[in-house]
Amino acid sequence: MTKSIMKAMLWKEWRETRWKWLAFALAFHIPLFIAGLMVTLRESARFDLYALSDSVLSQVLEFALVFQSGFLITAGLFLLAFFAVGSIGAELDNRSMFFLFERPVRRWQVLLFKYVVGALQTTSCVGLSLLSTLTVVYLVTAAAASNVTLAGSWGAYVLIVSNGLRGSVWTTIIALMVYSATFLFSVWFEKWWIAVIAGAVSLVLMFYYFGGNLIDWVISRAARTSGGDNGINLEFYSRLELLPILAMLMVSAGLYFASQYVFARKEMR
Repeated sequence: MTKSIMKAMLWKEWRETRWKWLAFALAFHIPLFIAGLMVTLRESARFDLYALSDSVLSQVLEFALVFQSGFLITAGLFLLAFFAVGSIGAELDNRSMFFLFERPVRRWQVLLFKYVVGALQTTSCVGLSLLSTLTVVYLVTAAAASNVTLAGSWGAYVLIVSNGLRGSVWTTIIALMVYSATFLFSVWFEKWWIAVIAGAVSLVLMFYYFGGNLIDWVISRAARTSGGDNGINLEFYSRLELLPILAMLMVSAGLYFASQYVFARKEMR
């Protein structure tokens, strides 16, 4: 694969997915939009925001951290699957994939390129949404609350964001696994709606068997060990565990190679 072919494929992927990727990035901030609506429409919420101080800002940021983390590993995964399901199935369905096969490029290279680009788009949105949410909450609070100062609250923000990086690692790896599974369905089933159903069913089964573990790894232990106060124990929030992380990475790799296997044997008519 030459550099000119790679640039052409990259431009093709960006041109076809840029608006969907932007919508996807915004969709992962739905909790932030809901909070914004509440502050806009409810006077009591505006009063509570105005009355915040440096001493309680950490609790606000901790709540935002937990709420956004919960959204990412529940409803957010269905959003991710909906985005990933069109990775390649639509091009197989409308036969636009033939454009690539007319170039000096191999099948496995086409699929690898599309997988890597799509995975980077989705996982970056998932991982960064946690940090961007915390940043927006901090800036809005610092601007709106008369008793919140940058000097007095900066330490709390840095502490929670630094701990939130572990949550970004967890949610990114979980997102990669879900994306890999949905990518396989997108290759396997040319009709996008069949791939959507298969992705939804697989997510439901994943939550049924492993949902408790996912929530426990990311959120629950921090809440259980909070000592009964109003916040969370950041020490136990999203503690990185090598075994489940490696297992999910291996599952992701296995799903990708399964996609290559299916794609190599798919008849192009």
